[in-house]
Amino acid sequence: MPRVTIKKKEYKLIDFKVWVIGQMALNHKTQAQLGEALGVTQGEISQKLKIPDKRKKEKVRLDAFTLGQVLEIFDYFDASPEDRLRLLTM
Repeated sequence: MPRVTIKKKEYKLIDFKVWVIGQMALNHKTQAQLGEALGVTQGEISQKLKIPDKRKKEKVRLDAFTLGQVLEIFDYFDASPEDRLRLLTM
């Protein structure tokens, strides 16, 4: 299904969550390690990274990460400038 402009924020947030999950796998990091770096619990990281199930009509949690946490995550995974720009711009 094509992406529609009205849900751009939701799509960007899901893209960011998928990127973080991928980086965790590539760098062999756990949710607990990421939570420790951000100063939150593993359970909170799990909830923030949860991708909603469309079949259950779950909504995207738009307040998942603060800007400070996003920047810390970029530094933690040493994100490239291209990834930062792609994930932060609307």
